[in-house]
Amino acid sequence: MEQAILVGDHSVGSERSRRLKLRGNCKKRIGMNNIMNDLNEVMFAFEDDGADGLRINPRNNGLVGVPNYFEDVIPLYTDNQFYSHFRMSRESIAELENIIRPHVLDINHNMPLQKIFLLTIWILATPESFRSVADRFGLCKTITYSAFKEIVHILANLLPQFVRWPDAQECEVIEAGFRSRREGFPGIIGAIDGCHIEIIQPPGNANDYYNRKGTHSIILQGTCDHNGKFIDVLIGRPGRAHDASVFRTSTLYNRLTSEDPLLPPNQHILGDSAYPLMLNVLTPFKDNGHLSPQQIRYNVKHASIRSIIERAFGLLKGKFRRLRYLDVKSVDMGIVVISAACTLHNFLLSRGDANIGDFTELEAEVEENQDANLDAIQKRFNIMNSF
Repeated sequence: MEQAILVGDHSVGSERSRRLKLRGNCKKRIGMNNIMNDLNEVMFAFEDDGADGLRINPRNNGLVGVPNYFEDVIPLYTDNQFYSHFRMSRESIAELENIIRPHVLDINHNMPLQKIFLLTIWILATPESFRSVADRFGLCKTITYSAFKEIVHILANLLPQFVRWPDAQECEVIEAGFRSRREGFPGIIGAIDGCHIEIIQPPGNANDYYNRKGTHSIILQGTCDHNGKFIDVLIGRPGRAHDASVFRTSTLYNRLTSEDPLLPPNQHILGDSAYPLMLNVLTPFKDNGHLSPQQIRYNVKHASIRSIIERAFGLLKGKFRRLRYLDVKSVDMGIVVISAACTLHNFLLSRGDANIGDFTELEAEVEENQDANLDAIQKRFNIMNSF
């Protein structure tokens, strides 16, 4: 990085120039140490910044200025510091850059792809405002948002590559993974649930996105395997919708109920009592206060295994903290951001680049659903009696 030192008098002697240069270098080193110390103390908060919907931190009374953050500061991070800030390792960042590079068609920002990608990950991983991120990376707000938008669209378009239903051989591995747990529940291919991603009140049909908790949200319906990797997602249904109605509008439901069903009769996914009891979707027994010991045992095993999907959502929101409150005014853009985060979630789990410290405990929401069919009822009783 070119460093300019203003002397003010071009006729000064070489010795004076040398002393001034040495003093400047010392100040630069001291300044860099201060920057590194400041980085560990920065905390961010949200306040409305006006009509553009961006945020600043009122406790900092302005923006977080980090001179040459990408060029000089990031290279000095230890591996642990880098992971703490960007929620993934340097190796994962490098591999992701190689994956998205062929899809980058319109980078005209005169900066390296790594810088654009790191600022995108920073935005996803923190609740920091676009204005603060722009200041941190030495860019204007418009270019920062443009770069972020381009990268998250690429990641969202890669979702089918990273989130896909397992083939028959992979289903056997997943079933064995679930069965190896102490609960010994047979035939499980996944666990399903819905997760609300809170958003600001959208324009237009805002009431559709108003949920039971009194906030506006987009629903992420996810099904995950025994490791917490998503094998199916549905993103974008409005927060007012019931889990069962979201499920019935999904491609997964259509494939499970088709003439050539997605799963054989001996395999299934687990869902809470918000979901209909189906041949391939097993739910707990409704607790009316008179459950038998066998039914209670079944419910305990069911809940223990099904908790993997809650942990998957917790890991997603813990690693990509932007999803705790998605401050975008466009629902469509919100869907893109959530899709991008799901792509990254699966990529990182496939690399073993996920840390339990990233987990965020989520409050479970259960809505009762009474739908069932006789074959499903009999199947559930048979499994209960096998314990």
